Amino acid sequence: MLRNVALVLLLAYSVRGEDCSKVLPLLENAVARDPASVDALLNLGVNKFRCGIPSQALEPLRKAAELSPANSTAYFYQGVSLLALDRDEEAKNAFKRMAALSPGDADQLFFLQKGYSRLGATLLERMAELDPGSPRLNQVRAELLDMEHRPDKAIEEYKRAVEKQPNVAAFHYALGSAYWAAFRAPEALPEFQSAVRLQPAHYMAHYKLGLTLMELDRPKDAVTEFEKALALQAGLANAQFGLAKAYERLGEHERALTAVSECLRLDPANQSAQYLRGQILRKLGRDREAKEQFAPIRAQRGTTHE
Repeated sequence: MLRNVALVLLLAYSVRGEDCSKVLPLLENAVARDPASVDALLNLGVNKFRCGIPSQALEPLRKAAELSPANSTAYFYQGVSLLALDRDEEAKNAFKRMAALSPGDADQLFFLQKGYSRLGATLLERMAELDPGSPRLNQVRAELLDMEHRPDKAIEEYKRAVEKQPNVAAFHYALGSAYWAAFRAPEALPEFQSAVRLQPAHYMAHYKLGLTLMELDRPKDAVTEFEKALALQAGLANAQFGLAKAYERLGEHERALTAVSECLRLDPANQSAQYLRGQILRKLGRDREAKEQFAPIRAQRGTTHE
């Protein structure tokens, strides 16, 4: 653990923005010469993140973690790179893997958590010193307001971030997500549309745009967005579920069945998908299969009807 912390500190200052064009080719050559070098992969991934290209950081960091599964640094930078790409659920999984490598002692875990909290506060102070008008500070304030269950105030901070940098997809995505969480779908719609216009590969924005279109009773348009999300990230089970719901609403039950079955292949424990599959099978007149689908749900819920 201490070795990894030291490595993080070493790598964190190994390249500055103006040096990226010089340093990254050297690191890429090092990886090309020795593709099984954990240090080379880790250096490349960390510095890709520091140079503002987190999407390119993920692959070397993933390979470093595969070669050295106990390397918490690789998981940490995977997590922050995924956060930079608005892939929060995947980031959470990376941080869980990192946490699993921490000492199994409550006192040590407490002090580690306390240390990370203090580090976070110090980094925010540093951010404010470097750029007091940064829209990222508005985003931080918005997230804190969200945690305090003050959604209207949070939305105002997200809006300020968008106003400061209207051409950043992440800010539109964050504002759209805040509107969506506050059940304000009409206002969420243009924000998600802006996010995918600015960053067409932002599959979570396509997915949430699909959800918003469903809420606004536009299932045909929602199908397009769910399919775009899946074209970019085939393993997104929730998008398959959204696609199934959209097809069901359009009366295309066979397509809905295909989508919900794929959702369950990716996420077998998804009870909502299990129930939807049973409903679709019933609409298709496949009552025996529908009963088989509903049976484990009834057992889990202790009910005798669907």
